[in-house]
Formats: sequence, C-alpha cells, structure tokens
Amino acid sequence: MGLSTSDVAGLAETLAAGKHPKVVFTEAAGQIAGRTGKVVRLEDPRVDDFVVVRFGHDELPFSPAEVRVPARGELSRKSAVKSVPVEPENRPPAGPPLLDEVDNGGRTSGSHRVKESGSMEDAQPAVPQQSAGEGAVAPAPRKKTAKAKQAPELSVTLSWKDGEWSVGASKGTKVIAKPVPVKAATAVEMVQSLDSPAVAAVVEEIVEQQRQETADEAERLRQQLAAVEARLAELS
Repeated sequence: MGLSTSDVAGLAETLAAGKHPKVVFTEAAGQIAGRTGKVVRLEDPRVDDFVVVRFGHDELPFSPAEVRVPARGELSRKSAVKSVPVEPENRPPAGPPLLDEVDNGGRTSGSHRVKESGSMEDAQPAVPQQSAGEGAVAPAPRKKTAKAKQAPELSVTLSWKDGEWSVGASKGTKVIAKPVPVKAATAVEMVQSLDSPAVAAVVEEIVEQQRQETADEAERLRQQLAAVEARLAELS
C-alpha cells in the first residue's frame, strides 16, 4: 500500500517544518522494496512521479504507489536486528596418510602402501563440504537505477476564436506561453510551413471567409458614408 492523500498532506507539513521524513519503498519500487529513504521535496502532484526521495547519494522521483509511511516503531525494529555470521566448522581432513609407515627394517608396510595405479583423488584428503547456510554471503541489494524520465511534450497551438487568430504553447500540463494574437497572414505562413495540405486548407478557408466578411463590411460602410455625404450636401 502506498501513500494516501492524507499521507501526502502529512509529508508536505513535515517538509514545510524543515524536516525530511523517512519513507519505505513498496513492492512497486522493484528491487529496493523494504529499504528506506528521505523525502526531500514534493513536485507537481499532476505528474505521476512527484515524490522526490533521497536514496544513497541520489535524489529520485517516485509515485505515491512506490513509497509508504513506515508504521510506528517499524524503523527501530529493523535497526535492532543484526545478522550473526556463521563460521564454518574446522574438521580434520579425512583420507589415507600422505606418507607410508616405515617399519624397523626400513620397508614400507603393505597394508598402508599408497596405490600407484589409483587416481589422484585416492591420494588426496577429502575436503569437508559446507552446508548451504554455512559461510554464505547474502548478495547486497542492487541500487535502483534512476528512471529515465521522458521530457514533457511541447505543444504549440494555433487557435481561431471570436474572429481572431492566437498562438499558445504548453509543456506537458503546464502552460508556458499564454495565447497571443497573431495576424491572419502569420497564421497562413505557419500552417504552410508544416507541409500539411489538409491543415493549410482549413486555415486558408477561414482566412478567406474572414476576408470576404471584412470586404462586405467595408462596402456597407462606404455606402453608408456616401449616403451621409449626400445628405450633408443637401443641407449645405
């Protein structure tokens, strides 16, 4: 079980007080499950891995499912447990003697003579075998490799709203440039540089429609001006 909403709020309060709370890595964190680290900061919660934890000399981002708040007394119990190494038992080597026994006449005893035709294993002492638990050294847990975080997508948006063109930009879920107005000619140049006939056709159609509406409005105003001037001439 990872961090709940209340756990995240508690971590934020502890960080605000200038402390770095400890957390325990869950099974979702992989090979470092059960190990502990210190929370150094909380990033934007809209990002999956927003809990930044110091593990060793690295500061790595984790999701709330990969870490949890340790139970009361859990860390003190872990520190009290010590492993006692098991020393292998010293046993005398077994097997026949390396040297022949010599009798008083300088001759070797036939009952203790080493066979010349035997294998090397017959003349060498047996080596005691260790059990699976003796002298075994537990492999150290591998350090979690830092995740290769993908750079957020950069999106540039060309919008048409209320008779005006505008361009904005966002990086992931964060807006880095609010929409700013651009001329219709600039909008056409942008889409033409994309080498996408379908998009260019849509933009050019809107621009042409806007041009026609503007021309109609200009003609209407000219007619109104002509009528006003004619009336003014009558009154002169």
